[in-house]
Amino acid sequence: MNKKLGLWLLASRPKTLVASIIPVSLGVCLAYKQTANVEIELIIMCFLFSVLVQVATNFSNDYFDSLTGADDLRELAPARFAGSELIKGTHLRNASYSILVFAFFVGLLIMEFSGASRILLFTGVCSVLSALAYTGGPFPFAYNGLGDLFVVIFFGFVAICTTHYVLVTAVGKIWEPNWIIPLGVGFMINNLLVVNNYRDRKTDVMVSKKTTVVLFGKQFGEVLYFIGFFIPCVICPLVDNDLKISFILFPFGGFLIYRLFKAEKKKDFDFLLSSTAISVVMYGCSLAWAIVQK
Repeated sequence: MNKKLGLWLLASRPKTLVASIIPVSLGVCLAYKQTANVEIELIIMCFLFSVLVQVATNFSNDYFDSLTGADDLRELAPARFAGSELIKGTHLRNASYSILVFAFFVGLLIMEFSGASRILLFTGVCSVLSALAYTGGPFPFAYNGLGDLFVVIFFGFVAICTTHYVLVTAVGKIWEPNWIIPLGVGFMINNLLVVNNYRDRKTDVMVSKKTTVVLFGKQFGEVLYFIGFFIPCVICPLVDNDLKISFILFPFGGFLIYRLFKAEKKKDFDFLLSSTAISVVMYGCSLAWAIVQK
């Protein structure tokens, strides 16, 4: 029983959950900047919704990728669970569906308790459907060069802005959106996807998975990874001087870019993924400090 639970925990890809936790945390910080009277219950529900959607996305990705045979070819990537039959693919699929239904009801509670506009219902539906459409459905984003755009929009703008919006609306304040912070966070989190796509570019070609790295080449992946640090750590602080603390992360980004150039073996990419996740956490903490200091 414990072994099965451990497999499900690994299938949820816990190291990647920083991608859902950091944006919500920054949305909370932006709300707190406007009003210290934020509601703890709503904060918890926002975190729950974001984590549930990402876990469901990870489960569905595992299932849908196994159908294309992509997992059978990857030697540099961590083992997938449906492809290796450690967990039945249909079980992962059904778990994903169940979690997304639960997440949708959590989203409804967020909308009702915050008194938010019914437009938020559209945002919730898009988030839930996109979790499946990322690698599934008739036009999967990840297989048609839209994965990077998906990450920047949903993990940057949607997660941060929606959290900020519902928290300030709940206490009767007018939402004052910040567009620079979501832009930087979206690109920083997308670096996780870039490393994955860069690593898997040769095998992705074999299963017609047209990531941007497959479509535009290895050098494009290297440039995109560079942009993933340059925009958050250089451009965003230049636009908003209050974010200047994030400049200090750019040298670390330069080191990781160098490591990407040299990466060949599985351990190289494991290091890059772990280090990129750490950079997301560091960037999120630096922005949180900048926000509360304003």
